[in-house]
Amino acid sequence: MKLKNEGLVVFQVVLFAIILFFGTLFNSFAIWVFFFKIKKWTETRVFMMTLLFSDCCLLITIPFRIYAALKTWDLPDELCKFLSFAYFMNTYLSIAIITLISVDRFIAIRFPFKARSLRSPKKAAMACVVVFILLLSTRIYIWIETLPDSSNITSPGVCFRKTSARPLKRSLYFTILGFFIPLPIILLCSIKVIRYLKKKGTVSVYEDKCIQKSINIVSANLVIFLFCFLPLHIGNILRFVMESIRTVNKIDCSVIRTINDYVYATQVIGDLNCCLDSVCYYFVAKEFWESTSILPKSNQFLPFREPTEQSNV
Repeated sequence: MKLKNEGLVVFQVVLFAIILFFGTLFNSFAIWVFFFKIKKWTETRVFMMTLLFSDCCLLITIPFRIYAALKTWDLPDELCKFLSFAYFMNTYLSIAIITLISVDRFIAIRFPFKARSLRSPKKAAMACVVVFILLLSTRIYIWIETLPDSSNITSPGVCFRKTSARPLKRSLYFTILGFFIPLPIILLCSIKVIRYLKKKGTVSVYEDKCIQKSINIVSANLVIFLFCFLPLHIGNILRFVMESIRTVNKIDCSVIRTINDYVYATQVIGDLNCCLDSVCYYFVAKEFWESTSILPKSNQFLPFREPTEQSNV
């Protein structure tokens, strides 16, 4: 049986190379700004640094995933397990942090006077820590639970690919709990923010432009989130259903292989969030632009201002 689709391998390697180059470039710039230029701790900085950590978890896996796509995996199984863990943390930590950002942005814009009591860097940090501990605990629990089952051990020569023909319930759980529950929260917060900003009256052309830029940013964030993560999790659901049906009715193996190839392709598309996070979150944060000396400190770069009691945007 042909294990690898050559067209898929080319697609993966090309996209991996792009992600590795631009992801390293953008996130290195973000590390420089957030660690060495910004002095004040804000909610934005806490969320951005957590998202930066998540993106770095992904970047360290890319060279090994290129290797696994091109060659038979002959590196230690423990390394494969560690890299799979790092990939897992990026996917669901990114989704969780984007959800927190959406909620925080909604509170800041919709309830500016209550925002001071509801929002703080310490509360943002606590939320990030709770999310990280939950994901870490879940992953450790799964690792312990699968130890006795030899069928869950990675097949020799294979990494970053599903080797069991059985439907994996944990994949379904992560898809539902890790994506389809946060999804309506992000949709609701984003839509409400956009509607509120559209209804907000303006007193100057400049303020009107700032509001329109903010609307564009929220819209772009939402579109990119859906583009990166929705196809992958639809694929996970489809694969689980088809593999479940296969245990009862005979299904052509080519159908399963096609679905698996779709999932592997959408995984790489999902990895683009490593680059797009930088564009959509790091580079619209007011403190990011104000702290870098490379670019001019002009208000034209600050469409998304930190809300205060005097500002709703």
